[in-house]
Amino acid sequence: MGRWIQVLSTALVVGLATAGVASAGIPNPSLSTVPNILLTPDGSMATTIIVVGDEGAIDTALVQIVFSSETAGIICWCTGQTQPLIQGLTNASGEVTFFVAGGGCVDPADVGVPPAVEVFANGTLLAEVGTVSVDAVDGAGLKPTEGWNPGVICTAGLIDASVHTLPIAQGFYSYCSDLDSDLDCDLEDAVAITPGLKNGITCTRAP
Repeated sequence: MGRWIQVLSTALVVGLATAGVASAGIPNPSLSTVPNILLTPDGSMATTIIVVGDEGAIDTALVQIVFSSETAGIICWCTGQTQPLIQGLTNASGEVTFFVAGGGCVDPADVGVPPAVEVFANGTLLAEVGTVSVDAVDGAGLKPTEGWNPGVICTAGLIDASVHTLPIAQGFYSYCSDLDSDLDCDLEDAVAITPGLKNGITCTRAP
């Protein structure tokens, strides 16, 4: 109940403060685009959400990413990253891009109490998704939903490389390696994953 109150109250505040939100239109979930939320320890990789209504792209729509208490509690959040509610406004093309600093692959099918992550636009639920990350697992190869222990830093390391390399190299689907949420593990995912692994990106874990 608290999560819904936070979402609705924030929407009301922004609606009063931003005239464009009130006239932005009603989002259509089936026309909008919501990928899994991409987390990277250095916050360098983008998650772009596109909000579309029956009359086209919606400008100045308030988009809110709401992590469930379970999911927020197991993700490796970087110090300084706002959570469990992250929000922004769309541009004239209906797009808003988020750079979320953290780590951990959370498949919605693996959480104890679904949903893992909800995405709203102007108060309308667009989709229920999960999280993907270059930093998918901890040093023992465990995902957040498997009781991982990332320690005091979120980091993309050798174990993460082994988790991502196999599905991409052999062409089979793995939720955690599908960074672009196109239901395929391919060259595009490899291109997205490689820089983070090569550079060993890290951040200090939020307390």
